Amino acid sequence: MTERMQTHAIRLIVFMMTLILTGVALYHPGVLVFDETHYVPAASGLLHFNDNRNPEHPLFAKEMIAVGMWLFGETPFGWRALGALVSACGILACFEIARTVFKSTRYALFTCAMILLNIIFVVQARLAMLDTYTYPLLAISAAFLIFSTGKTRTLPMAIVGLILAGIFLGLAAGSKWIAGIYAAIALILLIIARTNTTILSRRPIYDALIGRGFDSWPKLSMLSAGLIVGIVSLSVYFLTFLPYFFWPDEAFTSIGDLIDFQFRMYELQTMPLAENSYESEWWEWPLLLEPIWYHFETLENGNHEAIFYVGNPAIFWGGILALIGAVYQAVRRPNIRQIGIVSFFLASWLIFAILPKQVGFLFYHHGSAMLLAFVIASAIQGLPDGRFKTGLFWGSIAVALSLFVFFLPVIYAMEMPPTQWLIYIWMPGWT
Repeated sequence: MTERMQTHAIRLIVFMMTLILTGVALYHPGVLVFDETHYVPAASGLLHFNDNRNPEHPLFAKEMIAVGMWLFGETPFGWRALGALVSACGILACFEIARTVFKSTRYALFTCAMILLNIIFVVQARLAMLDTYTYPLLAISAAFLIFSTGKTRTLPMAIVGLILAGIFLGLAAGSKWIAGIYAAIALILLIIARTNTTILSRRPIYDALIGRGFDSWPKLSMLSAGLIVGIVSLSVYFLTFLPYFFWPDEAFTSIGDLIDFQFRMYELQTMPLAENSYESEWWEWPLLLEPIWYHFETLENGNHEAIFYVGNPAIFWGGILALIGAVYQAVRRPNIRQIGIVSFFLASWLIFAILPKQVGFLFYHHGSAMLLAFVIASAIQGLPDGRFKTGLFWGSIAVALSLFVFFLPVIYAMEMPPTQWLIYIWMPGWT
């Protein structure tokens, strides 16, 4: 088997394993779970074109839920199926990103394992919520963006990669606005990296934006690449609102109506919200102080079934140590790749300290938790070769897998004896 065939086989395995983890028994629980109570009725309204619910968020994720219900029926499997499929595609995209970043299939597989074993990804992928689509679509966009930067990429292929990156970024933003924040962070980091390269190569500073001949996008300027992605993503984003132009009641009649609606969404998203029991602060998220019980039901026989949106403690808490290690490595031996990974993670988390949101929730940390897998992989890869590095690599997988198996009943809502759920209460905030 050639190396190329082996890579394709690994891609297929990654995709199928993810699809199994996210897609098994999607029909259970047979009731609306957590914020499915908002988004499934909204999707049903889109499907039947008779009820405009949940106007504070864009349409695309709800459109995908509606398509799933159209294909498979208005059942739990129907409203969750496409989310599981898109999530599997997102993990495949993460594999491609990590393979390029780390230049190693082994560490790409490790990164995917850290994302999947982190519990929250699988829990989220199995529910009909906006985040289920947003972050996998962002990962797919990033994978195509990285594809377009290839030094040996022809100009037409680089442009195709940029267009595809723009399409999926537009769809991600059309699912939830948080995608735009991730895109802005990525753009700032790319400009900083290009400016640094420009200075080190003693080129005029304006070449950072309009110059060509760099290792990334050698046949395009950064300004050209940015415009392609920006124009395509904005066009796709606005196209996701097309149903509103045909709505039976108060349909949009002009582009002005569409623009005005964006301001209306902003007002709805930034308005004060009532306090609730599962809100948390941005600084609590990496510490896992306030995870969320997405579902908890007492059955007729007195047993329970539950879904617990909690990060894998080995990955969350171990990830803090990995972050410290990665920062130390980046300072001791400056590495643009490691600096970029650490900076992206920190920015994606700390941005919530200044965003105009009245309340926060652990699922706002979902994208950062995916990036944490890259931080952990980067920290381990940066260690000197030897037994410690090998042991840490396999030990991280073993401990994370053990805890994933331990939490299986509250990942897949398995029936539990009356007191079993108490073994998952590790801290006061976990109740």
